[in-house]
Amino acid sequence: MARWIPVRNWLLGLLIALGLQGAAAAACGPEDRLTLLHFNDLHGQLAPLSSADGAHPGGIARLATLVSEARAERPRQRTLLLFAGDLLQGTLSSSLFMGRPDLVLLERIGVDAAAVGNHEFDYGQDNFRALARAAGFPFLTANLGAEPDALPVPSSLLIGGAAEPGVAILGLTTAELLTTTHPRNTKGIQVADPMEIAGALVPKLRTQADLVVVLSHLGLAADKRLAREVDGIDVIIGGHDHAVLETPVMESGVIILQAGARGQWLGRLDLNCVAGRLEPSGYRLIPVSTEVAEDPEIAAEVARIVAAADAGMDEVIGRIGVDLSAERALIRRDEAIFGDFVADLARNITAADIALFNAGSFRASIPKGEVTLKQVYEALPFGNELVVAELEGQQLLEALARSASLHPRDHSGGFLQVSGVRYVIDGNRLASAELPTGPLDPEARYRVVMTDFLAAGGDGYQMLMSQAGQVKTGRLVSEVVVAAIRAGAELPLHSDGRILRRAPTSIGR
Repeated sequence: MARWIPVRNWLLGLLIALGLQGAAAAACGPEDRLTLLHFNDLHGQLAPLSSADGAHPGGIARLATLVSEARAERPRQRTLLLFAGDLLQGTLSSSLFMGRPDLVLLERIGVDAAAVGNHEFDYGQDNFRALARAAGFPFLTANLGAEPDALPVPSSLLIGGAAEPGVAILGLTTAELLTTTHPRNTKGIQVADPMEIAGALVPKLRTQADLVVVLSHLGLAADKRLAREVDGIDVIIGGHDHAVLETPVMESGVIILQAGARGQWLGRLDLNCVAGRLEPSGYRLIPVSTEVAEDPEIAAEVARIVAAADAGMDEVIGRIGVDLSAERALIRRDEAIFGDFVADLARNITAADIALFNAGSFRASIPKGEVTLKQVYEALPFGNELVVAELEGQQLLEALARSASLHPRDHSGGFLQVSGVRYVIDGNRLASAELPTGPLDPEARYRVVMTDFLAAGGDGYQMLMSQAGQVKTGRLVSEVVVAAIRAGAELPLHSDGRILRRAPTSIGR
């Protein structure tokens, strides 16, 4: 039996949750067992991934097999499959079909609950609302509110009880939701402090369940803080920063788990009843390797989805002689050739002085060799338009200072790739910013090209918003890149030092 606790806005949802009346959970019995399976940050990756060694790991058809095998091992005991957020954004099929087939396949493999990730809103708030209403499982978030219409999602889920162990699952969502998607997608959305909300809700859930699980899309650092600050949590199943935790992280007695990204791993936590309490008996982070057989029905459905998305997209548009890497550990903390290439293109075609691109715009790498339309649209899937504006030097300095302040370990999508300016980072501060003609003048005005996402204040760049004289060019970033590769544009073979770090990256948080 499962009960969904609704959220109309975070205050009302909190009042509802705190007002629930229920008997304290009965102690579990010696024969009781529970298995928690989990994955996170699928990002539309339904098919196996391609890799340089020719292997194709992952894929939801292999996940389906592993889930079925785990459930078959303990047919009389409960096995829960939990997804920790970011179903959408990152493949061509996700962008074209806006998550509808992804949702169906999550239902078919037996997902019991999902956290609301920050990319769930990338295709518009109406799209997410429709997905949440259609889902055969609940998307959970306790700290999101919406006006004037509530989000159709519960704050938590209660499963079992009475004759079997009771499990309470609480959903939490990162505040980065408000900065990592276009502002139009989060109009009317409010984000409450997840620590405060969890602190208010967990004690009540504790009285109703043998096990309290937080399904978190906050990131590992925030999950550790949650474990320290909120009493009563047993397990945190996390997502957001794609951490591959082969062994659980223990923080203040709380088990913290995360399973990489894109369906490459499935986590499995087994629990047995010991002295009336559910206690962990083992954990495995299972690689979804090519050795795992694909579920044939799921594999056939994925093939149909991919074929529909790929129709016309396998056209070879040209060749490139260097890898364009979108690896998070590179493009979100240092200068990257991919960033240089796209920023230079945008600056040149708009005759701008400076180009600014948030690193989160780049979602997949393009290896050297032949390039297809599909590769470009998967690498740059957001449909961002180039916008030109006149900015004061002081605004640019503030933007570069924000980029410099982002901690390298966080691999923030807000880190700026640039053209026409060279900036130096000393620790976590902006040390200098120079143009070819000399230092960036805070009192001068500059012609700047950026995405419409940045121009609307995305990724926390409010200093770039509402600029007089903003001009939408009508040119999408992806289309500019396609045109350049078709024309045989020369790519930089190496970075040129336009972004430099002076200090080691072991900066105190």
